[in-house]
Amino acid sequence: MGNTKIIDFLEKQGKIDKITADKLRVDLIKSSQGEEQLLLSQGIVDDIVLAQVKSELFNIPYADLLNINIPDTVFGLIKVDSLKTYNAVPFSQEGNEIKIAMVDPFDIQAIQAIEHMLPLGSRLVVHISTQKAVNAILERKSGEVISTEVSEALEDIEGPVTELDSTSASSLDDVSLQNAPIARIVNSIFQFAIKSNASDIHIEPMEGKLRVRLRIHGILTEKLALPKHLTSSVISRIKIMADLKIDEKRIPQDGRITLKSGDRKVDIRVSTLPTVYGEKIVMRILESGNEVPALETSGLRGNGYKIYMDSIRATNGIILITGPTGSGKTRTLAGTLGKLNDPKVNIITLENPVEIRVPGVNQVQINPDVGLTFATGLRSILRQDPNIVMVGEIRDRETAQLAVEASLTGHLVLSTLHTNSAATAVPRLIDMGIEPYLLASTLRLVVAQRLPRRICPYCREAIPATEAEIMDIKKVLSNLQNFDIYKYATDFCKAEKSKIGNTVGSAVMAGAPVNTDGPSGSTDVKCPEVTPDGKQILYLYKGKGCDRCNGTGYSGRIGIFEVMSITESMGRMMMDNSTASDIENEGVKNGMILMKQDGYLKALEGVTTIEEVMRVSKD
Repeated sequence: MGNTKIIDFLEKQGKIDKITADKLRVDLIKSSQGEEQLLLSQGIVDDIVLAQVKSELFNIPYADLLNINIPDTVFGLIKVDSLKTYNAVPFSQEGNEIKIAMVDPFDIQAIQAIEHMLPLGSRLVVHISTQKAVNAILERKSGEVISTEVSEALEDIEGPVTELDSTSASSLDDVSLQNAPIARIVNSIFQFAIKSNASDIHIEPMEGKLRVRLRIHGILTEKLALPKHLTSSVISRIKIMADLKIDEKRIPQDGRITLKSGDRKVDIRVSTLPTVYGEKIVMRILESGNEVPALETSGLRGNGYKIYMDSIRATNGIILITGPTGSGKTRTLAGTLGKLNDPKVNIITLENPVEIRVPGVNQVQINPDVGLTFATGLRSILRQDPNIVMVGEIRDRETAQLAVEASLTGHLVLSTLHTNSAATAVPRLIDMGIEPYLLASTLRLVVAQRLPRRICPYCREAIPATEAEIMDIKKVLSNLQNFDIYKYATDFCKAEKSKIGNTVGSAVMAGAPVNTDGPSGSTDVKCPEVTPDGKQILYLYKGKGCDRCNGTGYSGRIGIFEVMSITESMGRMMMDNSTASDIENEGVKNGMILMKQDGYLKALEGVTTIEEVMRVSKD
């Protein structure tokens, strides 16, 4: 039998029962995984608990790096590149004693190498920490290289720089930084964006400065302000990288940049726009080779998920995903294609651009410059014997008409539309020129979605809801049949506590991990309570802000949805030119949960906040 020290320890400490321990020992024999990987993959422990168990088992101190203030003088004792190589972080120094946290404290060669890098006479005290914590510190600390790069570059051209925020940035590989000052500044801007997982970079000439803003988790935030006189040079540098015309400043241009940092490769879609103060550039960051997102993690769930899955299994009809730019429509469609992908089915897509590559699916990149538009491409692919057609966006009458014709001839058509709700897709298509009777016979399902930010699971805390908040929740959810917010919150709370009680590490809640050992110490859910005077207390949740979420209280985003299945009665309403409001009311009668309601339910579960739902959802 393989090494089972940790399993034995967990059983001895009563953290897992004998049945679970015996099963793990058998699984370890059958599996090619090591003991630690097996425990992590089965959710028996998370990385923090595993590190703490190893700390206790092997008598190695545990370092909670994310809750330690690491002095720059200590971190700077060893080069960042070496720290990344050895998965180590120095975090404290007392005299000649230097404390260092390592992912693998048993790596003797790494320890010896680090000792040679330290000042003579230093004594190394090794602690254990997690890979995530070490990575987070290395990224945050090495992010300060950006400020240095920008400042040094500006010294070369004698200009000041205003640093607004650099906590979430990190540098690219040194080899990608060119010697030219402007090139170094532009690369530093990319560093801010890529390492902070921004979706867009905005380079904006203002009256007295060149402003750099990033959109992170849907929120646009100013990060840098550069001197006004650098505007032309910075814009020109980006246009050269994107293969755009430098001397053309009167009309908008579109281009593309490909960057590589380590194992990551990103495509950057560049768009220029003339403004009164100069050309503004917006760059959309697209991760090359993105994995196909699982539909189950999107936030689509319950009856809406069941209706959606039933609809995409149809052989014909139109399924639309609606919402504004940046609401997650592309990821939902990619997850859908992942579900539909089968060697027996011919799937062809038309996209602009192809953001997520789905293995086995024929994906076509739109190129208007050579006449390959959604409409012309759709005509051609219908001659390619497709079963399923995905059109990136229906934006004109011709594309809409061809989509309807394709669905009438036995094809399942998936597409997106820019509307505020599921019901408003109907008048939008009619306004494009689609006959109501054709729409009634082809439209099968409309899904509207938004992406509110998700509460950081590591600093989440329960806050008693105010009377005004409770009244608002009751009003929004009032039309849900037999719904009681206190019962809903209680049932959910009990289910979550049961999950937490049955595992040592974290449980998964609506696609988000719930850490039971987070920095706040109060990230667990709280059930509704009744005070001695009979008053009911309902808890909502927010993030206090921690190192993992850069103090924002949010980490990642989660989808909120409304799924409107087109019934016969709705078809008749379309032919009678009923309003979107009437069609929506009919959907609600049939059990449709509105997008705002889905968001409020997720707020009751601690996934997001009421404020985030209000920010992204329609009135």
